Formats: sequence, C-alpha cells, structure tokens
Amino acid sequence: MSRMRSPTLGFLPGVFCLLAFILILLLLLAGVNNSLTSIYFLKTDASKLSVPSKLADSTFLKDLSAVSGADYVGQPATASSLGIADSYTISLLTACGHFADGTVSCAKPSIGFAFNPGADLRLDGTSLQGSYSDAFLKALSTYSKLTRWLAGSYVASALFLFLAPIAACASALGGAFVSAIATLVLFAASVAGAVIFKNVNAAFNDNFSASGAGLSSSIGVTPVALSFVAFVFSLIASVLFFLTARRNSKSSRRGPSLAHAVGGKGSPSLLAEDPYAAPTGDTTDKKKKSGGFLTNLTSPITAGLNKHKYMQVGAQPALVRTDVQGQRRSVSADDAERRRLDDDWAAQDDYSHGGNGQRSRSRSRSPAPVASAAGAGGGASVPLVTLGGIGNKPTRDMNTAYEPYSSGPRE
Repeated sequence: MSRMRSPTLGFLPGVFCLLAFILILLLLLAGVNNSLTSIYFLKTDASKLSVPSKLADSTFLKDLSAVSGADYVGQPATASSLGIADSYTISLLTACGHFADGTVSCAKPSIGFAFNPGADLRLDGTSLQGSYSDAFLKALSTYSKLTRWLAGSYVASALFLFLAPIAACASALGGAFVSAIATLVLFAASVAGAVIFKNVNAAFNDNFSASGAGLSSSIGVTPVALSFVAFVFSLIASVLFFLTARRNSKSSRRGPSLAHAVGGKGSPSLLAEDPYAAPTGDTTDKKKKSGGFLTNLTSPITAGLNKHKYMQVGAQPALVRTDVQGQRRSVSADDAERRRLDDDWAAQDDYSHGGNGQRSRSRSRSPAPVASAAGAGGGASVPLVTLGGIGNKPTRDMNTAYEPYSSGPRE
C-alpha cells in the first residue's frame, strides 16, 4: 500500500495545479482576439436605450417645432444613433461589443482595463451626463482602482500554479509553499472579483432604471464559477504537496528500521560480526557486498553499536567444528554435553603433574575404586586419585567472569 501511495501523492498535485492553471487561463483570455466572449463578469444591455435629447425639456422649442414643422428639439438617443453595440460583455482585460448583425468587436486587452459607461456607451454626450447617482459613481471608482490589482492577481496566481510542480521537483516543501501562495492570491481575487462586479451591477441598474434610459446589466456566472473551482483545485494541490513534504520529512527522520540497523535484509549490518557464530549456509562474502554510508557512520548510535561485546564465560556461543571437507558447521549440544565440554575445557592437562613421565589420572570421570582389604596380595588399599575437595577443576575467579573476546583463535 505504501508503494502505491508514493507515486500517487507525487502525481496528483501537479494535475490539480494544471487544472487550476487552465481555468485561470480561460478567465484571462476571455475577449482576447474576439474569442471566449461568453465568459464575462458583467454584461450591459443597450438594445432598448432611449435617451431624450438635451432640449427635450424646452417648452419654447417644442412649440416652435410644432408650428414650423421642423424638429428643433431633437430625437432621443438610441444605440444605433450613438453608434454603439446592442450589448457589451466586460471581462478582466477587455470589453466586447455585440452588434445586431452578429458581429463582435473587442477592445485591445490590457491589465488594468476598466469599463466606463459614460465613455464606452457614449452617454456623456447625452442628457444623462451629470445625472449619475453617488452610489453609481462610487462603485465605478472602486472598480477602476481595483481592476489592475484584480487582473494582476489572476496573472500571479496562474504563474505560481505553473511554477509549483517545478519547485516540487527540487523540494516538495518548496512546491507546497508556492502552491499555497497561489491559493491565497486566487482566493482573494475570486472574492474581490465577485464583490466588485456585484456592486457595479447593482449600482448600474439602480441608476439607469431611475432615469428611464432603458439600460440594464447582469452578472456573469461562468467566470465566478471558474474562479472558485480553480481555487478549490489549487487548495487540493497545496494540501497534497504538504502531505508529500510531511511524509518525506518523517521518512528522513525515521531512518532505517531496527531490523535493518542490526543487519536485516537489504541493509548493511552495523554490528561487528561474531567470529564464533555458526554459519547460515550462505558462503557469499558479505563484507565485499556490504557498504554505503551507514557503515561509515560515526554518530553516537553507531558508536554504541560497534563497541566490544561482552559475554559470560560459560554461556558460550554456538559450537563450530570443521568437517573433512573443510567447511565450518554448527554443533548442537544439550545442557549436559555443554557442561561436560566446559569441564574438559577447564580441566588440567594430562601432563600438568607429569613428574618422571608418569601420567596423572586427574581426568578420570569418577574416582577409581579402592582395593579392598581382601584384594590381591592382601595389601592395604591405596586410592588412585587425591581425595581433596577441589578435584581436577580449578576454582573460577568471579571477578573475571566477563571478558571481551576477539576474533583470534582459542588457545
């Protein structure tokens, strides 16, 4: 399961970054080269525009026009008379006009573009000039000030999302931080864009509905949805990047497992080899294969593991013997046999008392029988071994019960 999790965590963050980047790119390219005009934050409808002329309130001119038959008042201004499109869609970088014949014309895109109804709809040359409400003017002022920051935020978030997977190739934590910055910037831009255009839409409708000019506006749902979906994708990518960085940090701190540290499979042993340990049947020279930085560690942990090992005399490791083919094999012995072998090891030599070449009988397993008084020759019985309480076992000094052993041969 852990093998499946690692590539998954490394692959998914990049996918979510790519998806968020594509969605932001759609927002930025809306209206560029007359394309993606269906993606807009605000749409104004001027098809029913009808603005009375500036002289429409003059009673004298109205009467003069009625008497003379000439129009001294002027006709109401419409979309066709003003030479504007029937509707306009406003995006981040530009605005596009949609004419009645189906043609679309978009302004040159630029960061900091702001739609101005007075200039773009040519309302400043009509009787509506100077009749804008304070709420409408305030909403337009806020929109004009923040539009540059709004477009720049989307551009910056797209750039950070593009760089996040690249930074993650060097460091998962670096990719996580870059993706987190993109997420925060994108969230701020999404909220700000939704609030700004909502306020402009409300102020626009309130202002022109009261004047009876026949202008209206509506909010575009598509860019708001794309922006928040991109934010969710960016947030998921950031979380996955942080999980990957956390997993890598834990694995680096944990290091090799205890089984590997003491010579488990797949890891070099940190312990000194036992020269008297029984072979396991693998005759491969492990010293030549083992290596790596673990064998050269000088940390306190490995220094403690590489100390001399001490063992109790009498609790020896597995016995080893060499067969006729020259191979070392382990010898299993029960407790009785092991004690007997220990006694033989500690027993005195046959010639330790060898005065005049006469052998000592100290290695007898049991005392020799004593000749009875009725024995041969009828002589007195003479014991063949000493009757002392010590026997042929030397007294062990408990102060030297533990001693280090080396890899040299036993004497």
